[in-house]
Amino acid sequence: MIREVFMPALSSTMTEGKIVSWAKSAGDKVEKGETVVVVESDKADMDVESFYEGYLAIILTEAGEMAKVNDAIAFLADTEAEIEEAKQKAAALTKVAASAPAAATAAAAVSAPVATQTSAPVAAPAATQMVRAVRLLVAL
Repeated sequence: MIREVFMPALSSTMTEGKIVSWAKSAGDKVEKGETVVVVESDKADMDVESFYEGYLAIILTEAGEMAKVNDAIAFLADTEAEIEEAKQKAAALTKVAASAPAAATAAAAVSAPVATQTSAPVAAPAATQMVRAVRLLVAL
């Protein structure tokens, strides 16, 4: 089974965190309760432990990068054989993120003639995902 490693909420006010460093590298064996990543929150740097045993298949958010709380920052595979499957899942996620800005642009173009539109554009989060996707592709 492939599991997502999420950016945790390390405080009640935390909305995003910065990856300070990865304690494990892609392909490394991870034990349940072992530190995998160090995250800088709005209050302090904290070690983040794995809830599962497996292999750190692929890192989606590199050290020095920011991620929103609950965003996937890596994939954990149960077995070494599933590492390639996790990489494919990450690549698929990258394709979805890359197509999101185009969909947002198309939606904005369709609704642009409406003079009373009051909603804010939603392309900024998609752009952040696209940057992550490009970094992921470069890492592969």
